[in-house]
Amino acid sequence: MQLIKNYFPALSYLDPASEAEFRLYLVASTRHIAQRLALICALLLLVFSATDIILGDQWHSLNNLSRFIAAILIVGFAIYNRRLTPDHWLQGWLAIAALVLLLLAVTFYSSAQYFGKLGEGGPLVVAFALAAIPIFNLQQKLLLWLQLSASILFLKYCTDTNTGWTLFYLSITLLLCLSWQRQFDILLRSQFKTVRLEQQKAETDQLTGLLNRRSFEQRLQQKLQQLPPGQQLSLGLLDIDYFKRYNDHYGHLDGDLVLVQLSRLLSADPKLLVVRFGGEEFILVEQHSASSRSTLLQLPDKLAAMAIPHQNSPFGVVTASIGIITLNYPASGYQSGQLMQQADQLLYQAKQQGRNQARQQFLASTVQQATSSA
Repeated sequence: MQLIKNYFPALSYLDPASEAEFRLYLVASTRHIAQRLALICALLLLVFSATDIILGDQWHSLNNLSRFIAAILIVGFAIYNRRLTPDHWLQGWLAIAALVLLLLAVTFYSSAQYFGKLGEGGPLVVAFALAAIPIFNLQQKLLLWLQLSASILFLKYCTDTNTGWTLFYLSITLLLCLSWQRQFDILLRSQFKTVRLEQQKAETDQLTGLLNRRSFEQRLQQKLQQLPPGQQLSLGLLDIDYFKRYNDHYGHLDGDLVLVQLSRLLSADPKLLVVRFGGEEFILVEQHSASSRSTLLQLPDKLAAMAIPHQNSPFGVVTASIGIITLNYPASGYQSGQLMQQADQLLYQAKQQGRNQARQQFLASTVQQATSSA
């Protein structure tokens, strides 16, 4: 069983969470391509019908009607699917592909009856067309190829259709397509891992492993936009007290160790968005109930409790000061620069008043601001 699973990259190359993330990435990057490819397939079906009509076939023959219905299904879903989520979009195209294959089986039968023999070209073109669809993985295409093969087998053994060498050439084609599709699946997932790794490097601080300033803006705006009623959003700007003195006395290597220890303390709470702003400064964002205090207020005490020695500090240990801005719902009208400026002012006040403490200020919601200004 494991051997069979290993043959399919979608089941073995990535962990389940990464595979789900990859599907979203694949849909987002190939959605427009898949739409265009679907419309091209619908156009080809109409071209084939037009060719048969020119050669003397009736437009309402079983052969042409099945093509018309297949083209309508493809175009109709291409228009409708803009409203669907990525997963439903992918499942919808898989269902449409299966329905189109059923209609094409009718076309193969009707063509074979009209010409006296089923040509190899039609099924091979369909097999290659399935291989060209970028959004399906190996096991999904395998199911569609098996459906195509089953329709040819049905025509050969359950009807009087002369299939000629179609099954032989189709079998060779599908073996080549299977091998190619497996390599393609591996290549796509390998590319995804590389892109994600590079993105993580660009968004992560090398020393602490925390998010860096570059990745902060977008995440904060999302939290401001998505803040639900009854919740508050607290943004804190934290700075290590007398950190230059620490580096001068203990050296920069020990200073880096302090930054790493503080990063572990801050990131221990999965609810916090923690960003290394630069040097010894950190940004923290927390969403919490409006009826509860922000846990950011406890951070100076938590750091002092770690008792990291600091001989050149009046506290004798490494401490930090933090300025905290707390917003009520709705918070979507605020910008990150505005919040950072006010948090920085509070941090300055905390330092002026002796350090090793937190200063907090509550901001009115954007709705209240708009009402008061009116």
